[in-house]
Amino acid sequence: MRPLRCVVWCLLFPVAVMSSSRAWAWNSIGHLASAKLAYDRLGDAQRATLFALLQRHPHFHQYLAFGRPPAVGETEWVILRASVWPDWVRPRHNDPRGPAVTRYHRGEEHYINVPVVDPKDAAAFAGKTLIPPDKTDIVCALRERCNDLRTSTAASEEKAIAICWIFHLVGDIHQPLHNAAYFSSEEGFRQGDQGGNKFGVKVNGRKWKLHAYWDDVLGEDGDYADDSAQHQQEIFRAAMKLADHLQELKPTAADEKRLAADRTFESWSREGFEMAKTVAYQKADGGGILDHVEVKKFGEPISDDAPEAGAAYAARARATAEVRIVIAGRRLAERITQLLENTSPSTAASGSSARAASR
Repeated sequence: MRPLRCVVWCLLFPVAVMSSSRAWAWNSIGHLASAKLAYDRLGDAQRATLFALLQRHPHFHQYLAFGRPPAVGETEWVILRASVWPDWVRPRHNDPRGPAVTRYHRGEEHYINVPVVDPKDAAAFAGKTLIPPDKTDIVCALRERCNDLRTSTAASEEKAIAICWIFHLVGDIHQPLHNAAYFSSEEGFRQGDQGGNKFGVKVNGRKWKLHAYWDDVLGEDGDYADDSAQHQQEIFRAAMKLADHLQELKPTAADEKRLAADRTFESWSREGFEMAKTVAYQKADGGGILDHVEVKKFGEPISDDAPEAGAAYAARARATAEVRIVIAGRRLAERITQLLENTSPSTAASGSSARAASR
């Protein structure tokens, strides 16, 4: 899958910077929950087609089907875990899995940085453009992976990989901080905060990088690199509990209007940018950008004097994240339905049968 070099809507803004060292978006619990909400809106034939295609995935046994508890059907387990696979292939410290896994990592495809410029520094950044025209991003990636799944000549393995990316990136693009980066005249933020990864705060007394706080706001995964069956089953149960709760959440009239009007990846990213600007980076009382400290390096601890965001901020973040996951699930189901219209279960199944016969 060769990334197309495309320029997207963010070029309308004065500043944008890409960074190769970004944290995850919603953690595994958030991604599994959004996938579950989408899964429940799909029909049996669509689920069968997805499962048949995913059987051609290079990590079907090693990851997608691994660790399934007896109470969970294989089709559901495999399809939902597809949503986390693009994070699983990220390189780890002293990674024993090797290039057979990590070669599928595409770091820049998880996000797009559109600048949230501190109002006091608007003049300093006016007219500056820092985004190279040949950089890819999440909007480009979603188009490309949908094309991989839609194109009849694409290899079955490529289709399986595309499914994973689509499930994952539709979740990512609904995490506000995967659509924005904060810029200010402060020395550490002149090149942006990498989507909240250099933006240190406290929330209810606990120190956080802002990006990590939003990743975990719907439930924490204590060890993202724990591939044991026990841990994978624990996070799956937590995600299903979250999805059950979110099933009861009814989108407002404004949300329904947004769902009807915003139907392109660019429009979804614009939504995320606005949420970052007005919620994620904003004080709960609307009094401007959150007070914060700089986190210079990813492994660097946040200083004890990081300012407190407050309980009202935490409540607003949680409520916003819940709505974003619900909307992501709705949109994912709709887009998958469209993409599978020309893919029949029998065709996909014949491909998986051929692979099984060749083992």
